[in-house]
Amino acid sequence: MKRTIAAILSAAMLVTAAAAAEAPSSWAKSAVDTARNAGIVPEQVDQAYTQSITRADFCALAAAVYRTWEKSGNVKSVEKTAVSFSDTKDEDVLLCASLGVVNGVGNGKFAPQQQLTRQQAASMLHRLGNLRKNAKDSVKERMPHVFADGADIQAWARSDVYWAYNSGVMNGVSGNRFAPNNSYTHEQSIATMLRLFDTKYAVKDDSTSSTGSKYHITYGIVGAGMSQVYLEDAKGNRLLTDYKDTKGEFYDIDLFGEWVTLRETAAYKHDVHNMKTGETLENCAVTGMDGEQAGWLRPSPENGGTVYGKDRIVYADGTSSTQTYDALTDFKDGKAVVNVDGKTIRAIDTTGKTLWSMNFAFDRSKLAVEAGAGERIVMTNSNSTSYTLIAGGKRIASSSHALDVSQYSDTYIAAESTGYYALYNFKGKKLTKTYQNAFNEVGQNIYSRWISNTEYEYIRCDADGTNKVLFRVKCPNGRPGTLPTDGAGVYALRTDEHTITCFDRFGTTLGTIKQDGEITLEPTFENGCVRVMDKLYLPTGEEI
Repeated sequence: MKRTIAAILSAAMLVTAAAAAEAPSSWAKSAVDTARNAGIVPEQVDQAYTQSITRADFCALAAAVYRTWEKSGNVKSVEKTAVSFSDTKDEDVLLCASLGVVNGVGNGKFAPQQQLTRQQAASMLHRLGNLRKNAKDSVKERMPHVFADGADIQAWARSDVYWAYNSGVMNGVSGNRFAPNNSYTHEQSIATMLRLFDTKYAVKDDSTSSTGSKYHITYGIVGAGMSQVYLEDAKGNRLLTDYKDTKGEFYDIDLFGEWVTLRETAAYKHDVHNMKTGETLENCAVTGMDGEQAGWLRPSPENGGTVYGKDRIVYADGTSSTQTYDALTDFKDGKAVVNVDGKTIRAIDTTGKTLWSMNFAFDRSKLAVEAGAGERIVMTNSNSTSYTLIAGGKRIASSSHALDVSQYSDTYIAAESTGYYALYNFKGKKLTKTYQNAFNEVGQNIYSRWISNTEYEYIRCDADGTNKVLFRVKCPNGRPGTLPTDGAGVYALRTDEHTITCFDRFGTTLGTIKQDGEITLEPTFENGCVRVMDKLYLPTGEEI
């Protein structure tokens, strides 16, 4: 009898667990119920809510929304294109393909059971949304959002991702990321399709908002071409007007969340003001910021000298570490290298946790940091006759000639002899031929090389050696520097005196910006948009 009762209880528990597994997550339940009641959730999608959705099932959702709009007269007049695939006859897939909502994968195939990625979902949602009567697809709807992982968004999906995010159809994920290559679940698909189906369900994603967005810097001209810098809140109210005797007017300002580095005059002296606590730290500066994660609060003596061993980690929310460090590199990807005791160096994360440690004698009278960021660092001796590259807690290379570690790829540039350079990966494999005079990393997997005194070539090279030439441009002012970037894989390059070309880290051109007059200033980025002279553009080339 006991065994029978136990068996019954066990079976009941299994049924309960199965039912729970079939239920939507708590965040999605309301959206799933609403979408189901609206009749836009096909049976095959209304289950296995946390499992990844296939391309065919997402088409079923999209087709249900389109047919509902069509019945109510809420779609544009569209000429459908006859489409067929060799691997599916699904009516929903064929409808979506005929409307231009989805494409095949090549060779006449659709791959119906292939899992859908988040950026693919954004593209389908954008195209479907544009079929709705009175749909808006203006520049405003496609304004960039600088995601921390924006470099991973493919060119074909970039405008779609921005539209889906700005329209409140798709959220980002934690840490100001979009996760473009992640799979998309049934419940996520239902929730976003509901937001597209009726805009009253659209959401504003606060999880990805910039921690520094409540403050901004404005510039003014005060005579003789001298600029004056002001700090304002989101409403345009000037801040720090009672700061010492400045009246809120500064020579320069740098922002990192609640931390504001202030420079009153052209002199070297900096102060750091904490907007959250009101505390002022004189003769300090916040540097080496890693996005919105962390930075270093470093003593900044008035004479421009350096104080070692008193650096603190600061966070965008206005807090800081109590422990001090002797920082050797800036934070990058949440990591930095610090000197421990002159005999040991270690990499730490933004909480101060040790990631790796290694024996390395670092005597400042004999060694200096030549280059580095994050957990990558190049040391050189005092007369620059010996170089050592360390990454991931390992000695990657040593040379009597200069070494320059790449910041964005697992590569380094080695001087094979004076004035001759080549690119290597961390396994010591030579990736490029030897170039003369100048070879520099200027972006993620993107490098510039010298051709002549006024001409440079930009190439893209992966850590496996795959490379291609992107552009050949005139550089009348000599050696170019790091490319202007949005900070997330989009770059702008002046390709001739009238044209700016925008491209991504994959080397794909996103758009060109042309002006009648000569472009005399290098382009800059403002919140993902491109500033060219006195105008602002999307990376696609559209003027704002």
